[in-house]
Amino acid sequence: MRMAVGLEIHKTRGLRVWVSCLVMVVAVVALSGMSLFSESAREGFADPAAQPWESLLLNQVMISAMTSPILVAVLAGRQVDIEHQGRGWFLARVSGLGPGLLCRAKAVVLGVVLTVTVVAQCVLLVLAGTVVGIEVAPPITLWARYGLFLLLVNLALLGLHLWLAARVDNQLVGIGVGLLGAFYAVYALLMPTWVAYVLPWGYYAAISPVAMANERLIESAPLPWAFALFLCAAAALFLGACRRLDRAEGDPA
Repeated sequence: MRMAVGLEIHKTRGLRVWVSCLVMVVAVVALSGMSLFSESAREGFADPAAQPWESLLLNQVMISAMTSPILVAVLAGRQVDIEHQGRGWFLARVSGLGPGLLCRAKAVVLGVVLTVTVVAQCVLLVLAGTVVGIEVAPPITLWARYGLFLLLVNLALLGLHLWLAARVDNQLVGIGVGLLGAFYAVYALLMPTWVAYVLPWGYYAAISPVAMANERLIESAPLPWAFALFLCAAAALFLGACRRLDRAEGDPA
């Protein structure tokens, strides 16, 4: 496993994975923070009743629901496509590394990449709000919880996209699934709560830490049992799929 992880780290450098994540971080921070420069928003920077931080956090939820599924699909597709293009699966088997082990190593490396990306988004948005002049104390606990839940959903869907990328040569399929997932995630934010639990991408909406009620933003959270079941099922299915890939003959596709 250590050898496989080392190889995947080397591949991330050649694939410029960090550049893709940097672009996404800049996009999320810029789009989420655009409202900070409106005159109406600036008038409420010193008023807790105006909920400036909660509004900024809700903006991040909406932008992340739109962009995170695409980022996960792109990262998984790029990291796996190199195996399809360069006979990587065959060479790895010769070296004693099965496709399932490679997928687990890719999940570890990309998991670290996604962790850094999510932390950077959250920290930079809090810094942006502070720099532009929000005087109300930021809800750090609420923001940290959202960052953790966002990371967990990203990791759950990363397993799905890694398996899909390994099984299908054409990586446009995985990116297409990511795009549809992004549409569904945004759609779930605007629909009744139960819609968010129908498909995995709906959890980008379910984990929103704030929700609108009576023209105010109130604290929100996903159903604990549903969220835990989703994460456990995603982990079990990914590990089971990796074992099947290791037992299969030839390339995964």
